[in-house]
Amino acid sequence: MTPIQSFRRIVAVDWPKHGAAEAKQRLLQVAHQGHADIMARQGNPQFDAYANRPGNRVLESVILPGPIVYTYSNLKALVEFALDELRKASPVISGDYARSHQLFVNGTPVDVLPSDLKPSDELMIANLVPYARKIEVGKTKSGRAFVIQVQPRIYERVGKSLQGRYKNVARITVEFVTIPNNYRLKGDQKKRSWLANKNRWHTSSRQYADRAAGSVVTAPAIVIAPLV
Repeated sequence: MTPIQSFRRIVAVDWPKHGAAEAKQRLLQVAHQGHADIMARQGNPQFDAYANRPGNRVLESVILPGPIVYTYSNLKALVEFALDELRKASPVISGDYARSHQLFVNGTPVDVLPSDLKPSDELMIANLVPYARKIEVGKTKSGRAFVIQVQPRIYERVGKSLQGRYKNVARITVEFVTIPNNYRLKGDQKKRSWLANKNRWHTSSRQYADRAAGSVVTAPAIVIAPLV
C-alpha cells in the first residue's frame, strides 16, 4: 500500500475524438476503473465524488466534457493508527487507562468512525479515566513524573508523531479538554510549578478559578480537524 494521504483524482477524456454518447461512457468507465484501483491500493479510504460541480453525486448525469472528481481522505487509518499508538504507549498496571482511549465525533463518543463522515466533522481522542491528566503531566511531591512505567506526556508524544505522519491528511493538535464525567476538584487547590533548578515546588499565592473547588479537571486529547 502506498503512503496514506489526502488526494484528488480528476477524470477527463479527449472528447473531440469520440461521439458524445461514446465519450460519456468512456469517461464513466475510466472514472469507475480509476476509483476501484485507488480503493484497492489505499485500503478503502473514505471518499466523495461529483460530476461537473460539487454536490452532484450522480456521476451518470455527467455533462461533457466533465469533469468527474473524486476526493479521498483516509481518516480511518489515521484514527486506527492513533489509537494503536496510544495503547502501546500506555501504562498497563491495571489496563484501565490503555482501554479507556475514546474516539469522539463532534463531541459524541463513538466506537467506530462513521461511514458518512463529513469533511467538516471534528474528531477527538481522549482518555476517560479521571487520572488521565495526572498521567500526562502530573508530578509527585518529590518532583518526578507521576507515571514511571512509561514516559509521561503520552498524548503529546503520540500527537507529534501523527503531525509528522499525517500532515497532508488533517490538522492535528494536542489540547486539554472537558469530556463527559470529568473529575471535579473536591477542594480549592493552589497552582503549583516545579522549579527544577531549585529542586522544589513553587506554590502560587493566587487562587485560580480553574483550581477552585468544583472546577473540572481537563483531560489530554488529540484533536483531528479538516485541513483548511
